[in-house]
Amino acid sequence: MMANPKERNQRMKSLFGNVDTAALEKHTPLAVVDHDKRRVGSTAVKSMDRAFVSIEDENRRLHDQLLSAESIIELDPERVVASFVNDRLDIEGDATFQAFVEGIKEAGQKLPILVRPLPNKPGHYQAAYGHRRLRACQILKRPVKAIVRDMSDEELVVSQGIENSERLNLSFIEQVLFALTLRERKYSREIISDALGRKEGKNLAYISILTNTASLIPENLIRLIGPASTIGRPKWEKLGSLIKDRRLNAAQDKAVDELTASPSWASTGSDQRFSLIMDALDQSAKREPVAVDVMVAGGVVIGAKRTETATRISIPDNRLPGLSDWLLQRLPELVTEFHAQQRKDSGMS
Repeated sequence: MMANPKERNQRMKSLFGNVDTAALEKHTPLAVVDHDKRRVGSTAVKSMDRAFVSIEDENRRLHDQLLSAESIIELDPERVVASFVNDRLDIEGDATFQAFVEGIKEAGQKLPILVRPLPNKPGHYQAAYGHRRLRACQILKRPVKAIVRDMSDEELVVSQGIENSERLNLSFIEQVLFALTLRERKYSREIISDALGRKEGKNLAYISILTNTASLIPENLIRLIGPASTIGRPKWEKLGSLIKDRRLNAAQDKAVDELTASPSWASTGSDQRFSLIMDALDQSAKREPVAVDVMVAGGVVIGAKRTETATRISIPDNRLPGLSDWLLQRLPELVTEFHAQQRKDSGMS
């Protein structure tokens, strides 16, 4: 039967009353004390031990997290270069950019940019995202707040995609050029999709749409126009349909040169530039065909009308009866002869 508290205290005193506790502490090894404590310790003591162990584990975990945490530091913006894949056609040409710079001047830079160290240039960095913030700090000649992270090329472009999905979206044509640049660097459609903030599998087809559009329009023409934020896919594809083999013909080149030489071109907004170039190329395609007269034997004139895409020949059947039928019959042979001559002229066997 368990003794009451009073009896238990008396027994403890009788057992240990004559013990010199100071001497005991002096001579007893710590391991033995710990062992005895574990052997005779109450449930409450054991519970406290477990609590202290848990706290120590938590402190260690928090300490490890702090050691691995990324800090925001200030960098010289002149030592930071842009990403190797540019996702903005014209930062400073954006009508809102000046107000953006003024905002940072007045209130400071609220969000850091993300950079990685340049391996061959100590103290220099490459931006993954935050190019507008970087440019604003360069203009204001003030340090730029940044998170420094070691990243591969693939990780860098995907980081750009995260930023793209959380901020003002890129215009359609900016996405086109971004996707084209990544494709030319041999990135997969999945990586390109992630880099554009489109992680869903069904959006992989959208990447093909972007790269197909890019294959229609010369890049220098796109850069002349700029981001054109309100111009979507249908209009860009229509513009591409006016261009053959991603190259302007002589008439189109002349029309574009006349536009860009105009004093008002520099102050024209990007959307309006698109409309002007679209009209110029459309009018070029609709110009009256060039008429050509070819005189043959007997003084007979065969007429021809040439456009950018076709030539139409008109044979006066009353003056040259049977020639039309003869030409139609010989046409396959003539085309074969034409191709053979082309190969000969180009030095091919």
